Amino acid sequence: MTRTPASGAERALHWTVAATVLVMLATGLVLYVPALGQAIGLRFWVRSAHLAAAAGLLLALAVAGGTRRAEMRALERELSRWQRPDLEWFLQPWSLLRGEPLPPSAPTGRFNGGQKLFAALAALALAVLLLTGTPMYWWSWFGARLVSRARDLHLVAAFALTALLAGHVYLGLLSPREAARPSAGEEAPSPPGSEERERGKPAAPRRRGRVW
Repeated sequence: MTRTPASGAERALHWTVAATVLVMLATGLVLYVPALGQAIGLRFWVRSAHLAAAAGLLLALAVAGGTRRAEMRALERELSRWQRPDLEWFLQPWSLLRGEPLPPSAPTGRFNGGQKLFAALAALALAVLLLTGTPMYWWSWFGARLVSRARDLHLVAAFALTALLAGHVYLGLLSPREAARPSAGEEAPSPPGSEERERGKPAAPRRRGRVW
């Protein structure tokens, strides 16, 4: 896993958003799939948990913005500032498909292009979910056609956010290539036995094992 340096406030906000989003997705799935709703029951409490998670997400964002305003604004600037190496980051999948080693990446701050794109798309999906959830909850205040369109868009945003989270988890936790890629200005580690060969000594035999 490639770790991105973060302050305590950023980590707290990250995991709070992650927890509330997972609760919303899980409870939304129960509310959307009739078989799950019938198997689990407790629809009132599931719906209440769904709404509480949405309220908790808004509260976390408001608290972070109010108590750590300068830090959150700096984070926003970092995530919204795009440079050429960020765009070049998206060429890496083609290198992986061709089996080529990943080239050294130029320093672009704490976040790469994939992280910046994920942040933008996740923020957009969450905004759509919150906006479309309003007429779904206060359905009596809006027309039936608007509520129906809001429900359709709500589902599309939920599926899109689920796909984004799946990719985020894979690249953050399971991708085996990111951690092995040297950054700009950093020499790739020498293969085992290279120093001994340079000195004219035989290299020690390598033990085959699992690569994590």
